[in-house]
Amino acid sequence: MHYRDFVRPKYVELLQALGLDRAFERAAGSQLFYTDTQGREVAVSDFLGGYGAALFGHNDPQFVEQLCDLLRGGVPFNAQLSVRSAAGELGRELSEAFNRELGTDERYLSTFSNSGAESVEIAVKHAEFSRQKRMQAQFDALDFALSQVLDQAGAYRELERDSLALPAGLLPDTLLKVTVRQVVEAVRQYNLAQLHVEPVFVAVRGSFHGKLVNTVQLTYGKQYRQPFARFGLQVEFADPQHPEQLPTLAERHARHWLGVHWDGHALHLQRHAFSALTAVLLEPIQGEGGIREHAEAFYRGLRKLCNEQQCPLILDEVQSGFGRTGTLLGCTHFNLQGDYYCLSKALGGGLMKIAATVIRASHYESEFSYIHSSTFAEDDASCEIARSALKRLFVDDQAVLRQVRDKGQYLKRGLQELQAAYPQVIADVRGRGLLLGIELHPVAQHASLVQASAQYNDALGYLIAGYLLQFEGVRVAPSGSNSNVLRLEPPVCVTQAEMDALLLAMGKVCDLLQRGDALPLAAGVCADSIDQVAPRDTAFRVQALGLRNDPHVPVVAKVAFINHLIDADALSEADPSLALLSPAQKRDFIRRTRPERRVVPLGPVLIRSRLGMAVEFTLYPLCMDSNDMAAYIASGELDVIRDEVGNRILDARADGHQVAGLGMYTSIVTNNCQALQIADMALTSGNALTIGMGLEAIEQACQQQGIDLAGQTAAVIGAAGNIASTYASLLSESVDRLILIGSGRDGSLRRLEKTAQLIYADAARSILKGRTDQDRLARRLQALDGFGALLDSHVGRNDLGKVIQQWVDARLGAEAWIQVSNDLTCLREARIVLCAANAPQAFLDASHFAERSVICDIAVPLNVDQNLTRERPDVLYMHGGIVQTPLGDGLDENVRAYLKAGQLYACMAESVLMGLCGMRQHYSYGDISREQVQQIRALARLHGFGLAQFKTDNSL
Repeated sequence: MHYRDFVRPKYVELLQALGLDRAFERAAGSQLFYTDTQGREVAVSDFLGGYGAALFGHNDPQFVEQLCDLLRGGVPFNAQLSVRSAAGELGRELSEAFNRELGTDERYLSTFSNSGAESVEIAVKHAEFSRQKRMQAQFDALDFALSQVLDQAGAYRELERDSLALPAGLLPDTLLKVTVRQVVEAVRQYNLAQLHVEPVFVAVRGSFHGKLVNTVQLTYGKQYRQPFARFGLQVEFADPQHPEQLPTLAERHARHWLGVHWDGHALHLQRHAFSALTAVLLEPIQGEGGIREHAEAFYRGLRKLCNEQQCPLILDEVQSGFGRTGTLLGCTHFNLQGDYYCLSKALGGGLMKIAATVIRASHYESEFSYIHSSTFAEDDASCEIARSALKRLFVDDQAVLRQVRDKGQYLKRGLQELQAAYPQVIADVRGRGLLLGIELHPVAQHASLVQASAQYNDALGYLIAGYLLQFEGVRVAPSGSNSNVLRLEPPVCVTQAEMDALLLAMGKVCDLLQRGDALPLAAGVCADSIDQVAPRDTAFRVQALGLRNDPHVPVVAKVAFINHLIDADALSEADPSLALLSPAQKRDFIRRTRPERRVVPLGPVLIRSRLGMAVEFTLYPLCMDSNDMAAYIASGELDVIRDEVGNRILDARADGHQVAGLGMYTSIVTNNCQALQIADMALTSGNALTIGMGLEAIEQACQQQGIDLAGQTAAVIGAAGNIASTYASLLSESVDRLILIGSGRDGSLRRLEKTAQLIYADAARSILKGRTDQDRLARRLQALDGFGALLDSHVGRNDLGKVIQQWVDARLGAEAWIQVSNDLTCLREARIVLCAANAPQAFLDASHFAERSVICDIAVPLNVDQNLTRERPDVLYMHGGIVQTPLGDGLDENVRAYLKAGQLYACMAESVLMGLCGMRQHYSYGDISREQVQQIRALARLHGFGLAQFKTDNSL
């Protein structure tokens, strides 16, 4: 797709994720047309209307014919540096229309440009130009007066500093006496600094004024403004809910000039007040902010502020003006008058790119007309179409404006009836004319995970728009700063049938939101693989456990856990409304929603210790499965997924969590957390308790199989890795013999030798710590003649393990307790097998294992063919151990995966234990040691966490 590859790459990905990736090929009246995958032309009723630009419809025949006539007539386009008569006529007609609309008798001057954002930029420039001109005049007058003082006799007379009321910092504190000239020169410098005071603009919370360098800073939404905050325009955002705060805003930006009066005997400083406020910007009806009007007191307060501070009120009518609300200007509804007006969108008749900054003559600076210019502004064709559009508003006794009002009332009544029928879905219906907004209540998390996650990511309105486009033939969009407000701005030529169809479609949306049914929204994203969505009335509710409030159990920490789906099919477990999707469709949905993978936080649930304390435990999932994660590992391009995992941790930190656990592939792709650099969060991969519970599962499995660990051989496949080597070291405390098996690749045996040396070193530490009663290998070493002397002579050396291994091998030879090999046939000698090899696919089958053996497969992907349990019922095969919580606390049913009530995966339980123990430093971070595993197992026993069952399903 060339638009994606060469124009807007991430934008197209986002459109695909929302079901809005349609290429429209034709437009007429109130409809847009695209070609579907079967080559059929599909009509869509356009209730977005070019964000308000298509008031007269798409390709209005009158305007099209006029434009063709203009072009065929050779109307000039590039006629800069000339008198542009069409622009002059348009300016005059706008001035006359403004006087009629506002009941004024004043000339209005228009500066033309190409877009709404440019019209606001021009207004801002003009306001600052006017302020600087006024400031310069004030400065010059004061400076002249100061020069007159210097010309008087006695300019060098010394005065006692204490006798003068000098502002702090005007002169150095070390001066006890000053001359008149010194004071005057200091005042001059002070005034010069005031002349360069930066302008301050006032905008309104929720405002949207464009995305140019200055206008983006006047736009309230952080997603637009924050990346460009360093450009430095000073903006105050007034709160429309508190108009009483406006006077304090003026006080904060009050400034003053200094003047000097010298009568030859006494020197007096004078203060002349001025304001740094340069202009106030207001959308009479906010568009991107959610189709919001304000209280009359706020409008009056802004007008009063501008009057008192002598700064212009700039009314941004780009979206609300030019007939969109049933009057020429939106401000007319509120009896509000501005000093500057910004028009665009519908001004061009839906055909031309034109904007106008209209300024009252009493506020206009004539020099601005040659300071500001634009290459493509004032062209005859655009101005002539705009003239026709302006006339169209008022012909036939304002027929167009009456239609806007009448059709707007019809739509609004229908939407209000929907609100009455679905009060839990629709929070508000507001707006005027054909500028309407439908505000939806926030979606409850337990209703639908997909809906709640869309809400969490400010995308619910966009997903709804995708469904309406793909399956209802209706085009809408949410407002930019509030995605829960669906914005309706249809052309005036919209038919009653189209309005009825919109109301019917919105009724379906209300129904699916009320029932928690996300299938239609997912179908909108995957419309090319889902032909239709059959109507249904099933309610999808997930019973949420929530917090068990208990005043006797204090919450000592908030713990987060970062996870993902095990496989795509688990999507319908998390959101039951998606059960009808096939596995392929679920994978497709997950793939297409890649631009925003954050799932709404799930929880919190209370996990209690038997010691009388608890943590709040919350999942922060990513909408992706193990295959997606594995693909990142295979590609080696891990930066993207590491950023996404890190952002989930930042989400948790922002929500007040102190501990974050990483599980499944999230720990693998971050190199056991080491690739993350996040302050003020204790991180863990959970590997220590995972190993601990795996050992506990092996111990219980051996009991079940009638195996005495002390007399057995254990084999560890892939023993060179950190986790496998830690398992091997811990097994050495109990078994009779260890076989470390490698991959057979170059250097494999050498790496296994290092693991053997590590195990011997761990056993030596057990001896030195006096805990041989818990370590079989340590006791056996200690019993060998001469070992004590060997240990004494080499204790503290880095190569202690190597020395011990060589000494034992020399003493015992083939009977040594730890053997290394690349031969898989050795597995037949072992009744206990741990599989942890890094292999692309399973390479062990039923023929490899001894009778009634215990096999623990922790490899990613698994090392053992999954037909093993069917072919070898004598073998006990598992993936580790699952943790039972002390008091039966656990996850909500829809996110347990293979867990039962009251159970957690070991990696989850480790993060819970960190919270219960007050750990605020990383735990299973990077390589794991035997001591870590022993410590976390002891803490688990202390708080009452134990083995629940063998893990027989792959939880990755």
